[in-house]
Amino acid sequence: MAFGLMTRESMLENGIIRDTGKTCEKHEMPIYARKMPNHGNRETEFCWQCTTEYIQTKSNAVDIAYNNQSLLAKGYKVFYKESVLSKEIASATLKNYKEHSAVDTKALNYAKRITRDYVKGMEGNSLLQGPPGVGKSHLSMSIAKNINEMFKSYNQSKSVIFVSVPLLSGLVKDTFDYDDKKNSKYSQERMSKLLINCDYLILDDLGKESTTGNTIKSASGWTYTFLFNILDNRTNTIINTNFSRAELMKIYDAAFVDRIIKGAKNNIFKYPDNAESKRF
Repeated sequence: MAFGLMTRESMLENGIIRDTGKTCEKHEMPIYARKMPNHGNRETEFCWQCTTEYIQTKSNAVDIAYNNQSLLAKGYKVFYKESVLSKEIASATLKNYKEHSAVDTKALNYAKRITRDYVKGMEGNSLLQGPPGVGKSHLSMSIAKNINEMFKSYNQSKSVIFVSVPLLSGLVKDTFDYDDKKNSKYSQERMSKLLINCDYLILDDLGKESTTGNTIKSASGWTYTFLFNILDNRTNTIINTNFSRAELMKIYDAAFVDRIIKGAKNNIFKYPDNAESKRF
């Protein structure tokens, strides 16, 4: 490895660095010293391998940031390249949402209003709560598509991403076993930065990633940290969940729930507990 255009050997030969006789505990390699002209020729000691790894880590972080920003700049196409969803929900639109009751009509009108308000510049989160199967995911996908299409029609570059939280959590966890996890599309670092920086994020089925059947369990430490970091560092997040506020408190905690409803005071729609499932 060379720093700039000079190798370690040439730097030693030219007296730019010297071997201190010490050994790095981590790599069991020599520790060198180099004078710092801008700091009164004070010497600083370093391990060549530690320095190489540090430079590579910084380079990887810059590459991820650059690639994410390049992707997000493409706006409209981000939705189709980066969304994580099931085939079942892919075709959902406001037009094919089925209204079987007055509640369905209210939910549809809520989705239309939320879409218009975000495109007009509204900031803050939105929340859809209700029993499984009532149409929350359908409406969330429809909102995502409409926001994406409307900004395109206005020639505005805005990035919209829809993710199923259970699917995303599984994909990210899978990368933990990869030898080259940092370069995986679904690495924790890449997905965290991407979801924090996109303009509009739709989180589908929040809470389901941490539960089994009807059993409510506390989110694991990793899941909590991963999702909290995303919610804490962004605005304009549209969330749907099967769980009530009290249940979400059991899965996460008060600080997490506070991030869910951040700026959502007038943007919460709750289906009644007896709302009819559309899956039957």
